[in-house]
Amino acid sequence: MAERTTRALKARERGLPRGPQALPPEEVAADQRERLYEATIHAINERGFVATTISDLVARAGVSRRSFYEHFENKEECLLATYDALIARLTARIVEAYNPKDEWIDQIEAIVRALFEASSDRPDAARLVCVEMGAAGPVGIERWARDADLLARFITSVFEQAPGDGAVPAPVARAIVGALRTILYSRVRRERSARSLKAELQKLTPDIVAWIAAFYPTPPEIPERPRPRRHGHLQGGRAPGTLSPSPRWAPRGLPRGEHNLPRGFVAHNQRERIFDAVANLTAAKGYPALNLEEIVAEAAISLQTFYEHFENKEEAFLATFEMGHAKATAAINRSLNLRLSWAQNVRLGATALLEFLASEPSIARLACVDILIAYPHVSGRVNEANFSYIELLDIGPADSYPNMPPPVMREAAVGGIFELLHDYVLRGRTQRVTELVDYVMYIAITPFAGGEIAGRAVAET
Repeated sequence: MAERTTRALKARERGLPRGPQALPPEEVAADQRERLYEATIHAINERGFVATTISDLVARAGVSRRSFYEHFENKEECLLATYDALIARLTARIVEAYNPKDEWIDQIEAIVRALFEASSDRPDAARLVCVEMGAAGPVGIERWARDADLLARFITSVFEQAPGDGAVPAPVARAIVGALRTILYSRVRRERSARSLKAELQKLTPDIVAWIAAFYPTPPEIPERPRPRRHGHLQGGRAPGTLSPSPRWAPRGLPRGEHNLPRGFVAHNQRERIFDAVANLTAAKGYPALNLEEIVAEAAISLQTFYEHFENKEEAFLATFEMGHAKATAAINRSLNLRLSWAQNVRLGATALLEFLASEPSIARLACVDILIAYPHVSGRVNEANFSYIELLDIGPADSYPNMPPPVMREAAVGGIFELLHDYVLRGRTQRVTELVDYVMYIAITPFAGGEIAGRAVAET
C-alpha cells in the first residue's frame, strides 16, 4: 500500500506515465483534472482565454486530446471547472481563517486577509477568477453573481454577530463584495509578482477593513429593502432609433439617392444608428452573438458604410460604450447645482445616473454586463469610467465633511456601487434601478462622513 502511494505521489510531480499503470482509474482521472486546471491557469495567464486553445491545454497538462474530452466538452467547460475548483479552495481558506469566537471586526479582517493572501499567493489564479471569467460569456458572469451572493450572505452573518441591534441591508453587503472584487480586479489584471501584490494588499487591508466597518450599524434612515420609486424625467432615446429594445421601432435610415443633407450630418446620423444597433442587439442576444450582418441591417446602412466608421464589431462596441458613458456623465453634470449642499448634489447626481440607466436599458446592459464579457483585457477602462462618476460628485465636500478618505476607500465605494448596478441589470431589473438611490448615496457619503451622518443626509434630501 505504501509503495503504491509513493508511486502516486511521484506520478503527480511529473505527470502520470503514458500507458498502463498501477493506479486506480479514479486516481488517474483526478490527476488529469488537476493538471488540466493548472494548465488552464498558466495558459490563460500567459495568453488570455480567447487565445488559449485545447491544444495548448493538453500540451501543458501532459494528457491526450482524448483524455481532455473525457473530462470536458470544450475549453469553456474546462475554464468553468477550473474556476469552481479555485473558488472551492478560496472558500476553504476563508473558513480556515475565520473564527466564530472572535469579535466581529476581527472576523471581517480575517475574511479580507484570507482573500487577499490567497490572491497574492497565486496572482495567476486570481487573474483567472477576477478578470478572465468574463470571457466565458454570460455563464461566466452568472458564476460571478452566484459566488458574490454567497459571500454577501456570509458577510451578513458576521454583521449579525456584532453587538447591538444594528443590521446591514442585503444591498450594502452586496456592495462590500463588489468593493473587494474591484480592488482585486484592478490589481491582478496586469501581470506582477506575487511579492509586490502581497505587499500592496497588506498595506491596503487596514483601510479596507475600516471602510467595511463604517457600514455597521446601518442607520435606520437606510431601508432594509429597496423601495419602489416613481421615475422623474427619463432621458432616453436620443439617437434616431431608441437605444431601448422595442419592436415598435423600425430602423430609420436617410433617404436613398441624392439629397441636400450636409455630409457631416449624414456621417453623424449613420454613426448614431450604428450605436443604436449595437446596443439593442447586444441587449437582445448578448455580445458573443453580435455580428456585422445584423448590425448593418438594424442600422439600415451598407457594410461599406459601416467600415467607413469602424474596423470591426469590437471597435463599434467599445465606441458605443464610450457614447453611453459620455451621455450618462452629461446627465449627471446637468443635474448638479453648486448652490446646494454636497449631500443634495450627491442625491441629484445619483438620481440622474440611475434614471439615465433606467431609461436606456440597452446601454445599461452593455455598460454593466456585456463590457465585462467583450473586453476583459481592457477592464481598466471600465474602472476608469466608473470612477469618473464619483469624481463628478467631488464638488467641495470638505465644506461639510472635512475627512478626505484614503483613495482605496473611494475605489471601494465605486466598486460597491457598480456591483449593485451590475446585479440589478443582470437580473433584469434595469427599469427599477432607481430603487437603489438611497444605497448609492449612502455608499458615496459614508467614506467622507461616516455612516451616521450619511444616514441623516439621505433622510434630509
